[in-house]
Amino acid sequence: MQKVTTILLLIVAVSSITTLTAMAQDQNGETSRISIAASAQVVESIEMVTVRDMDFSSVRPSQQAISIDPLSDSNTGKMIALGNADSQIRVSFVRGRTLTHASGSTLTFTYEIAGNDEDDQSSAEILQTDNRDLTLNSNGEYYFWIGGQVNVENARPGNYNGNFTIEVEYI
Repeated sequence: MQKVTTILLLIVAVSSITTLTAMAQDQNGETSRISIAASAQVVESIEMVTVRDMDFSSVRPSQQAISIDPLSDSNTGKMIALGNADSQIRVSFVRGRTLTHASGSTLTFTYEIAGNDEDDQSSAEILQTDNRDLTLNSNGEYYFWIGGQVNVENARPGNYNGNFTIEVEYI
């Protein structure tokens, strides 16, 4: 069973494209590949850097849902926003995204993002979907841990496609 989703990071002018990949096993023990393509767009030197891909390798064949906690799970995706030191940024995103199979069936992936101006996941806070004003640290960094949940109990085998959007901009 393969599921594919896309993360689209919008900030305002095109910068780079990164693909996050993870492996999972379905109920028959077959290995599936989950890909999340992330493209970052940059304005005034805000850059999004993918440090770690989301990892679904611990998924068990009989598992009905996949859940990655952005505050404590080592399987989260990790990104860093790099910009001007001590600058305020605004972050917003859409939490629930529909992933569509070629047959038309769908899954809903519910993203959760934790953020921190320190490279410390355990003291990060869950970010809400509305515009949120945050501050880059004295090195011009802000850290994001990306997780979420998806129910795969009735998922059809094959690829699933969808988009996830996070906006990061100077204010």
